Amino acid sequence: MVTYQRIFVGSRCNNRCPYCHEKNRSGYPELSDIVAQLAQDRGLDSVELYGGEPTLRTDFFNILDAARDQGFKRIKIVTNARALADINAAVKTIESGCHFFEIKVHHYQPGIHDDVTQVSGSLQETLEGIVNLRRITSLRQGPFKAFISLRIPISRQNYEDIGNVALTFIPYEIDRIILSFDDSRLKMSKALPPIRDAINISILNRVWILTQGIPLCAMMGLEHHVSEIYHGLDGDNKKAKSCKRCVYDKVCPGMSTRYLDHFGLSQLKPVRDSRHIEDMGRLCNEPG
Repeated sequence: MVTYQRIFVGSRCNNRCPYCHEKNRSGYPELSDIVAQLAQDRGLDSVELYGGEPTLRTDFFNILDAARDQGFKRIKIVTNARALADINAAVKTIESGCHFFEIKVHHYQPGIHDDVTQVSGSLQETLEGIVNLRRITSLRQGPFKAFISLRIPISRQNYEDIGNVALTFIPYEIDRIILSFDDSRLKMSKALPPIRDAINISILNRVWILTQGIPLCAMMGLEHHVSEIYHGLDGDNKKAKSCKRCVYDKVCPGMSTRYLDHFGLSQLKPVRDSRHIEDMGRLCNEPG
C-alpha cells in the first residue's frame, strides 16, 4: 500500500464542520516551512497536503510546484473541492501535478450537507468540483487522470443515509470511498447497520470502500475494509484491558479516546477466533 508523507498546510477552511479534527489546530505554516518539509528525505515518493482547506492558500500552486520539483510521484490533497468548481482552478491543479483527491461529502441532500458544513450552497460547489475533475479526465488522456476518493464523515446527521450517500456518488466515477467514524457522540452500534449496507452497496458496484475509526471486533466478516489495517493508526486511540484477549489485538486500531470517554469501553468485545487473522497479520506487515 502507498504511504504518504502528510503535511499540514493550515487550518483555514471555507466550511465550518463541527466534527473536523483540525479546526482547532493553530498555526498557518509559511511557504518556506512547507517547502522545507517537502525537501526532507523520508524515503517516500508520495505526499498528502491537508488542512483546513489547502486550495484556499494563495500560494497553493507554489506548494504543488515545490512538491513536483522534489520528485514526488503522487501528490494528494484532502479537500472539499469547492474551489475546483472553477474549471480553470481544477485544470491548473491537475496540470500542476496533483492527481489524487480525497473529497469530503456529508450527504446527498443539500439541506443536510449544508447544515453540517454550515455553508449554504457548499454541496453544489463540491459536486461541481467533482464533475470538473471528471470532465478534465475525459477530455485529456494519460497523466491527467484524476483519482477521486470520497470521504464520508459519519455523524448523527447522516448515519442513517450512508448507503444512499454512497449510491448517489458512485455514478460520478468515484474510485474509492472512506467511511470515517468522526462523531464521538454517535453510538457505534446505531451506525453499524447502515455502514454495513454502504459497504455492500459499494462492493456490488465494484467500488473499493474502507472504514476509519471502527475497531475490528465491530467489523466481523468485513475486516478487510478497515483502513487502519493498510495505513496504520492515525489519531488518539485506546483499547480496553479485555482487548488483550482478542485475536486482533496486535493489528486493531481500537477506538478514539473521545468516543470511549463518552460511551465507555463496554462496546469493545474481544474476538476469540477468526478465519481472517492470518490475512490481517500479512496486511499489517506489508511494506508501504
